[in-house]
Amino acid sequence: MTSKNIPGLAACVIKDQAIVWQKAYGIANIETNQAVETTTLFTIASITKLFTTTSVMQLYEDDLLDLDTDINTYLDFEVINPNFPNQTITIRQLLQHRSSLKDPEGEMYDYWEVGDHSSNLRDFLYHIIHPDGNNYKAYYWSNTNVPNQDQRYSNIGFALLGLIVEQVSEIPFHAYCKEHIFEPLCMEKTSFFFDDIDLNNMAMPHRFNNGNFEVLGYYSIALYPSALIKTNIEELANFLLAYTGRGEVAGFRLLQESSVDLLTPMNIEEENLGWWNGQTWTFTFHFPNDDVWYHGGFMPGIRTRINYYPEDATGILILTNGEGQYGEIEEELRRITPNLSATSPATLACQTPATTTLPQEQILIYPTISNGTFYIKNQNIDTIYVIDIKGRAIPFTHEDNFQTIHTNYQGLVFVQIKTKVGIIQTQKLLIH
Repeated sequence: MTSKNIPGLAACVIKDQAIVWQKAYGIANIETNQAVETTTLFTIASITKLFTTTSVMQLYEDDLLDLDTDINTYLDFEVINPNFPNQTITIRQLLQHRSSLKDPEGEMYDYWEVGDHSSNLRDFLYHIIHPDGNNYKAYYWSNTNVPNQDQRYSNIGFALLGLIVEQVSEIPFHAYCKEHIFEPLCMEKTSFFFDDIDLNNMAMPHRFNNGNFEVLGYYSIALYPSALIKTNIEELANFLLAYTGRGEVAGFRLLQESSVDLLTPMNIEEENLGWWNGQTWTFTFHFPNDDVWYHGGFMPGIRTRINYYPEDATGILILTNGEGQYGEIEEELRRITPNLSATSPATLACQTPATTTLPQEQILIYPTISNGTFYIKNQNIDTIYVIDIKGRAIPFTHEDNFQTIHTNYQGLVFVQIKTKVGIIQTQKLLIH
């Protein structure tokens, strides 16, 4: 860490379907001298793309989308490469970074904002890639390579995948991830937004310049499905465990094994979905010459890594709040892995069995169009969230143990309810 100018780091090793080693080092913020702990939250940068991929595959399993259908089937505005208007773009191409989008990664920071980004995902994408958009960039589209011909890493492409999930599921992308990935995996502190987390527990991005660390501040970019998940090493481990378990961890199935095989097949030579050799999880022969599925993350003041070794179902996570290379740390973690062991597989503490004394009836939210008052039919409500289309929490009051809800907000909202037996339901309402 000293030689590579890494101010703070948290890491863990996965083996035998458990965390067999985890530690934290250094400082989360040089201005406060706060130490990094295993519960410290880090922005994980492009590791976020694996969550976006997972959400796409969940909808694929539910037959709600197809990997090789024109993406315009799922979007409410047309997305084509104007240089090749007769060529369709598919979800498979977006996953493999073959859509002919060639956005320069550095330009994403032209849209840098302090705190959470104010842009709506759909509108932002429309205005930068559609010829009628207010901020259209024609050079984001290749004029030499048709879709499916060339690979070019694209944050815009993965933001488009997030928008497809949003428009197919009819809930905001971040709400979909919370309901279908974060909550089932007990990632209770994980979020895309600073507004949802305790900044006192958030690692600050740092840049090393002229012999000193500089604080870069808590910032966001508009393409949040590509880069902006904030989580800690303990919760991110549950996501990695789902992949080392071929889609399942502690009795919860995140993905079917067939979907995992499309992303990270046991045969490392096999063409599949994603970047470089055909993977969203990238393949390389790696330290020490092991086959590994991995993804790195880099943003100003942030560098992260996730590794999955299919041969022995082990994994490594490294989260940092600096820009220094972590290769030697990665090599050392891999070296010690054979000497580690687990006493028992990991559990998901939040996944408690449903009791037989509580009914599991359908949650009924009505009316779908109201003047600010709506009703919920279910006696076992645990939590309720009302959010707008940008994912911001909307204030409300309630009566009769959440059976009657009042809000002064006007517009489209999403109501998410979780019951005491673990049923989660999200419904769209219009309030006028």
